[in-house]
Amino acid sequence: MEVYVRCVEKVMRRYVQRLQWLLSGPILCGRTWHKQSTGSSSGSRRLFGAILESKVCVLLDTSGSMGPYLQQVKTGLVLLIWEQLRKRCHSFNLLSFAEGLQPWQDALVETTDAACHEAMQWVTHLQAQGSTSVLQALLKAFSFHDLEGLYLLTDGKPDTSCSLVLSEVQRLREERDVKVHTISFNCSDRAAVEFLRKLASLTGGRYHCPVGEDTLVTIHGLLTKGFIEERDPALPPFEGDDLRILAREITKARSFLWQAQSFRSQLQKKNNVEPKATLL
Repeated sequence: MEVYVRCVEKVMRRYVQRLQWLLSGPILCGRTWHKQSTGSSSGSRRLFGAILESKVCVLLDTSGSMGPYLQQVKTGLVLLIWEQLRKRCHSFNLLSFAEGLQPWQDALVETTDAACHEAMQWVTHLQAQGSTSVLQALLKAFSFHDLEGLYLLTDGKPDTSCSLVLSEVQRLREERDVKVHTISFNCSDRAAVEFLRKLASLTGGRYHCPVGEDTLVTIHGLLTKGFIEERDPALPPFEGDDLRILAREITKARSFLWQAQSFRSQLQKKNNVEPKATLL
């Protein structure tokens, strides 16, 4: 039982480390904000999730409703370029969409330092205006040769029918095996969230929703020391697929740990109370 408890505690620590890695943002400890291992105050995984494929395109909503948040998104995108695309991807492209499309390049380009610097400069000049032409952006991105994964960040529904977008993507998927990972910048718009969930699920991708500052503050104890005690708070409900699945596993592991600790306590009490048998 002691060995089992130690093993489950080890699993819990790994889960907490994984949760920290996925959130990859500022962690509140007492009254001090601590930076993550990325060396920045806001890592790219917190906003975009983890990049999985080697040949990717990032689709960025720059419609008028994104105006108040565009600087934050641009900062996150620059971090994404250097933290994930440069380190993990063979080739990439960026495409902003509003009423029209603004691709960075006409095709995927090799991920070099020079390309990343050019992409970073392109990001700094983005502006927010117009509507949300999601379908046109997806059609353009699917035309890129060798594409493996799309990462679509938007704060609302498309300006066309959601069912039309889903049917068109289904048709495109019959020709090319490209996963569409969706990122909701406005998780309070439930209709938009449902659309993005369906789009990701349709293509075998993941739905991601960035965790807010309030949630980070709520679970700061977990992120600094873990929470293996029964009195520690439960995890809040996460919207994104990765965090929701991980939270479910953590909750399951916690219940196993508490059960094992209870059994251990009963065994210790039993061994302390009952006299040892003597051999005749």
